[in-house]
Amino acid sequence: MADQNVSKLGIASATLKAMLVASGRIWVSPFKGQTGAHNYYKDVLFSMMRSQLGSLDTVQQRYMNGTSTPAYLKYAQENGFRPESVTLPGGAQAHWLGNKDAKKVILWYHGGGYVMPMLPGHFQYLTHLKDELSSTGTEVAVLFLAYSLAPESTYPTQLREAVSCLRYLVHTTGRAPRDITLGGDSAGGNLVLGVLSHLAHPHPEIGALQLPTKLHAALLMSPWCSFNTYTPAFRTNAEKDCFDRRALNNWSSAFLGSDSPFAGDFYNEPVLAPANWWERVADVIDEVLIWGGESEVLIDSIEEFSKRFTKGFGGKGGRVNTVITEKAAHMEPILELLIGYKGDSGTGSRGVIKDWVRAKL
Repeated sequence: MADQNVSKLGIASATLKAMLVASGRIWVSPFKGQTGAHNYYKDVLFSMMRSQLGSLDTVQQRYMNGTSTPAYLKYAQENGFRPESVTLPGGAQAHWLGNKDAKKVILWYHGGGYVMPMLPGHFQYLTHLKDELSSTGTEVAVLFLAYSLAPESTYPTQLREAVSCLRYLVHTTGRAPRDITLGGDSAGGNLVLGVLSHLAHPHPEIGALQLPTKLHAALLMSPWCSFNTYTPAFRTNAEKDCFDRRALNNWSSAFLGSDSPFAGDFYNEPVLAPANWWERVADVIDEVLIWGGESEVLIDSIEEFSKRFTKGFGGKGGRVNTVITEKAAHMEPILELLIGYKGDSGTGSRGVIKDWVRAKL
């Protein structure tokens, strides 16, 4: 109980600090020009988010946000649908949005630095996406993995669970891989790339997964490609995005179980992999969308990864579409829903991704 009280005190302190930061930003935001976020509302709110995320440790963040399964059950109750879940070998759970018998499935791995659960913005975004896609005449469902969170569970636990979830879709439900699209935001994008790497080059600690056909496609939204927090974008976009290097350093250390700069590998830090690593991925999937926001602090590593992936995967016949949306922040299509936007704020990021997925499905 004492530790819990300390955690609560730290949360209260971080929240108060964030509110004070936002209060000051209200007055200085109009003078930030090109150094701030692309509109006044986001600029003020992002300043508060940066402060709070940078001040909270992983224990405090877990206390505030909980885990994905209870969040899913709450979302189902609030939105009047019956939850449908599956427990995978090893104990991880996956949860359905939409008809679990739908032919087409988007298997989604969520973001949150591997330390935070699915948030309301994730549920809203994925529900809207599957509804819009299903309205065109082909029913689509989303299955998302409630993977084990760090620091209690470290790499490669999440990759093992992600592979297990794909194995369930193919071998237990009998779905053809060509009817499965992988998707992920931020850390979830990192996890999609880990799965693709594993399919092409089985991880030594995880059982190989052989697919009877290629997967249909993959959507990478602001993928976390590098744990390096000293690229130029961390300076140029420092006041344009929703978090900074403090949060990212905490999250990567928790995920890897180490704060060593050499703890990354090709499966968990995709930017480290050379172009030829990605050549064999063309044997397991047809097409990939890499989306990034021009204003996010991760944009340098996303663009560097894209170059290597396009040279390797694209060089072997895989189709790659890299889209960098002007003025957009990290995982903006989801973030905008999380902070209260009902429609697009003006960058067009949500429409870009929706149109791509609609065209591919």
